[in-house]
Amino acid sequence: MHDVLIALQTDLASSIAIRFMCQMQKFGQFNIQAVHVPDLDKDGHPPAVGWVHKIWEDEIVIKAREDISKLIQKENIVRDTLLSPIVLLGERDQVIQSELQHKGYDIFMEGLLHSFEPDMFFIKLDSDLYQNLLCPILMVKNLVKLDRGIQVVGTPDTIPHLLPWFYKFWKDQPLKVELLICQFENQAENITILENDNQLVSEIENGGLGDRTAPYTIKTAKGPAKMLASLVRDQALIMSFVPKSIDNMAHMLAMSPCPILFCPEEKSQR
Repeated sequence: MHDVLIALQTDLASSIAIRFMCQMQKFGQFNIQAVHVPDLDKDGHPPAVGWVHKIWEDEIVIKAREDISKLIQKENIVRDTLLSPIVLLGERDQVIQSELQHKGYDIFMEGLLHSFEPDMFFIKLDSDLYQNLLCPILMVKNLVKLDRGIQVVGTPDTIPHLLPWFYKFWKDQPLKVELLICQFENQAENITILENDNQLVSEIENGGLGDRTAPYTIKTAKGPAKMLASLVRDQALIMSFVPKSIDNMAHMLAMSPCPILFCPEEKSQR
């Protein structure tokens, strides 16, 4: 059983995240806790201090919990798998980090609608929440069916280190998987599909991928990020490390409409 913390707002991105979580329930066992962090500055400055301020905060919490509960009911999440939503006050990323650290969740999940203007995506990647992952973060950009398969995306150096995260969540599931090994070449005019390195393939298969009964493929592609983005468009889920800067990998993933599971590079898989 994997413990999931899913951050919800009363918006379309959260609705899509809930529905995607419902699909994940068909391919694994997840114990889901919803969390909401109200924007206390949305309606102006909070009133006064002391007990008046405390009453105002209590009312905010009650109203927020009601709104998020209605959202969950509306989206028909799988019954008896989502714990009653908790409402946390404070700066959003900080209180979420504190909750993740205190409870030891296996996945954090949030919705972020896909956009051809990737500024918000880059802001997310550059945040402390993503750059210092306490657990994998599933960013749901779009609602897709999981039977389309999982794609593990990296470079020749990172792909072998991503696979343990795949085994942690999906090893025994009948989901097809593709390993996409990227070699970025910004001056290239086309994508080139390269012959796979035999030593790397052997390392990958000896690591456990070759024991799977579900189909898998390994593809090595070279080209500019904007063109390689065409290879990360038709998946149910992409798995990757968080780019440490707004580099070629970040630009390629920004153009993908698929949900992305960002994994820690050095954290152990519990």
